[in-house]
Order: sequence, then structure tokens, then C-alpha cells
Amino acid sequence: MMDIELDLNHHCIETEIRRRHNAAISQYFKAASDKTALEETIDLLDQALRAFDFRQLRSRWPLLGGHASCRIWLTQNAQGHPELRMDSTRIVPPAEPA
Repeated sequence: MMDIELDLNHHCIETEIRRRHNAAISQYFKAASDKTALEETIDLLDQALRAFDFRQLRSRWPLLGGHASCRIWLTQNAQGHPELRMDSTRIVPPAEPA
């Protein structure tokens, strides 16, 4: 199971996931050795980009709109699907509390 901590201090959830996705792809092409962890990270970020309704996320949870100092993680559930965790809240795609 993978956890990616997201930083929403300066931008919204969608921008942060896109930024992390692009950075992971860039690292992947620069890496000389084992790329398995990077492949898993890229896959989870890509799944999140395709699965979440970011407009609905930002509307329902204003903290996800950016400028938030709470801790938020993108994780993979037991079925391999993306979900967001913040405090005691779990959010599954498209933007539903779990």
C-alpha cells in the first residue's frame, strides 16, 4: 500500500497531484536503476487524475482548494484504487466520503 503526502499550502489538490505526477515522470526518465517504486507512484497519481472529480472535491472540502496546512495523503486502498485521507476522513472517487 502506498501513501503520498500532498502539500496544499500553495495550490489546490488537482494542481498538486498533476505537479507530483509530472515530477515523478521526470525522475523516472532520469533514474538509472530500479524504477519500480517510481512506476507505482506514477500509476497511483495517474489513477487519481483520471478518477477524481476535482471540482466537486474542492466544492465539498474547501481545504482541498489550496492554502491549507492540514495533512492530506493520496493512498491506495486494498483494492488498488486511489483515495484521499485527511484527519479521520477518507474520500473515494469521484468525490465521496468513505
